[in-house]
Amino acid sequence: MQVQIKDFVNQERINILLTLNNSALRFGIKLDYGVFSMFYKDQLANGVRVLTQEMPDVYSVTTALWAATGSAYEEADRGGISHVVEHMLFKGTGRRDYQEIARLLEDVGGQMNAFTSREYTCYYTRSLSEDLRLCLDILSDMYLDSQFPAGEWAKEKGVILEEINMYEDTPDDLVGEMFNRTLFAGHPYGLPVIGTVDSVSSFTREHIDEYCRRHYAPEHTILVVAGNVRREEVLALAEKYLGGMRSDVWQKPLLPAPVYGTGKVYVHKDIEQIHVTLGVPGLAGDDADIYKLNILNSILGGGITSRLFQEVREKRGLTYSVCSTVSAQRFGGAFSAYASTSPQKADELLRVLGCEMARIAAYGVTEDELRRAQVQFKSGLLMGLESSANVMVRLGRNEAVYGNVRTVEEQVAQIMQVGCADVQKLAAELLQPEKLVLSLVGPNEPKVDLSRILSC
Repeated sequence: MQVQIKDFVNQERINILLTLNNSALRFGIKLDYGVFSMFYKDQLANGVRVLTQEMPDVYSVTTALWAATGSAYEEADRGGISHVVEHMLFKGTGRRDYQEIARLLEDVGGQMNAFTSREYTCYYTRSLSEDLRLCLDILSDMYLDSQFPAGEWAKEKGVILEEINMYEDTPDDLVGEMFNRTLFAGHPYGLPVIGTVDSVSSFTREHIDEYCRRHYAPEHTILVVAGNVRREEVLALAEKYLGGMRSDVWQKPLLPAPVYGTGKVYVHKDIEQIHVTLGVPGLAGDDADIYKLNILNSILGGGITSRLFQEVREKRGLTYSVCSTVSAQRFGGAFSAYASTSPQKADELLRVLGCEMARIAAYGVTEDELRRAQVQFKSGLLMGLESSANVMVRLGRNEAVYGNVRTVEEQVAQIMQVGCADVQKLAAELLQPEKLVLSLVGPNEPKVDLSRILSC
């Protein structure tokens, strides 16, 4: 077995842990070295990265193959092909047809699924740890030897076209998609991950095969295994099933930073409510201020104690659903608020959304709000480590997008260093009228002046 070992558990890491633990204890956080020190990153000789999180106190294992490519890396006339490949990898290999692929995991009580984003595609299984070998056998077979039968593509094309129609008929999805297209106009981030009816209809079996063979190269492939496993076993299986992968010619490009769009976009739908997304450009996921933005998001609209939930729903009864969201990619991001209401309440809803954004930019946040948001972040992060599936997603996404995994200790320490002044400063920088995008889907278009909406 030829494995180039890059071990993250070393004296330097232990020193970092000790420093962070001393800092964290001031905030009531106890860091458990026994949990966090069992993360390993290794690399096979052909470039495939292997990330292992040993979790000896669980019964399960989540196993995933990540391709560090997604819709943002598609050619102009191939919109949605990453998502198409995701579907088609379940449709048969040289050894197994689609029925056998579906049956094998369920026969041992396991699960299998996949998802596609702008920057990565992930195929994963969740099973008892004793079935790790079977899971990696199935995943690698799909990843390396899918045959993309023409007959299966003819059927699956219809499924994907219906999925596109479903999104068009779902107003809360559509309003977010239109917001994204407007904010990232002219950039790959602005294109729909799922593609369009025209683009998907044009694909042939050869298009799908060519994209997969080029983009699913070993240097863009990451195996993530989290659960009741040992690193040595994972590496041996990785070499067996993935060590023979060979590189192709695709060189993953660096995407340009977005030139953000502004303005208002409206789509007419004959429905009972109007759906609203109001937002601005955000930050890239590795920006130094990303934790400040996470705190700002939590206080503005991140939960039932947030300002938007309390003001829009609890105090005024304008909506059932209201929230704010941070979307952070490798080269840019968005920060937005979403809500829906009846058409006759739309004007008031927009006034309240704008007012709450203006207040937080002008006057900042309180110490109580800051403390609550920090504790929510900490507890969500640490409790998520109890699930092998959550651990797998955290490791895989960070490695696929940024090429490294920020430790839990580092994340907690950085979130606890954010102060009230930091949050207000960032809010004032981001929440400016000239940066706004407003997306609306509903039976009629509210009349709103974007240049004045951030006021009370």
